[in-house]
Amino acid sequence: MMRAKAWLVSAVFVFVLILAGCAIWEELVPPDTAPAVQATVGELEIAIRLTWSPVERAETYSVFRAEDEGGPYTYIGETPYTTYRDEVSMENTGRWYWYKVRACNASGCGPESAPVQGYAGKPPEPPANVEASDGTYADKILVTWDPVPGATQYEILRDRTPGGGFNPIATVSTLQYEDTNVQPGLIYQYKVIAHNDYGFTLPSKGDPGCVYPCPVP
Repeated sequence: MMRAKAWLVSAVFVFVLILAGCAIWEELVPPDTAPAVQATVGELEIAIRLTWSPVERAETYSVFRAEDEGGPYTYIGETPYTTYRDEVSMENTGRWYWYKVRACNASGCGPESAPVQGYAGKPPEPPANVEASDGTYADKILVTWDPVPGATQYEILRDRTPGGGFNPIATVSTLQYEDTNVQPGLIYQYKVIAHNDYGFTLPSKGDPGCVYPCPVP
């Protein structure tokens, strides 16, 4: 009976040691999973917010940034949370940055996440005051609009009806467009989209135009 009790105590003691050893082993092993990272695109005025999924055994997360997807990536900070806010200067709003994140603990860091891109700065407003000439010219319709800060090009859209699909017909870097592919007696609807290297605005409000003589409403 005494031997049975001694064996039971020994078995329990060994089991406890195994559990303790497993816990110690887990503490000694770096995370083996890469975080799934997301970055905001134009949601914040002068910052890019990174978020990611929690990683098992992670105590902190190291954040890296690059100006190109291929790198090089530079360490910019560390956090115990699953989010990080990267502040950028006003002159760098609208500029793409690439990010990677690694989960770390006292034993080391796990694999890098897949690169994600984001930028700070809200998208510009659509072009305002789009106007198409109404019978001013016999061979063209002149479309004009106000400048959009930060825009490098403007895409002109056209359709025959206000609720149409508005297909693109030209891209220019000026603040006007002469549409010569038009016929007398027809009304054409125009919208304009502004864009730069980082994205597009929504289409502007539409405006009708025609060549002389314009049809009677």
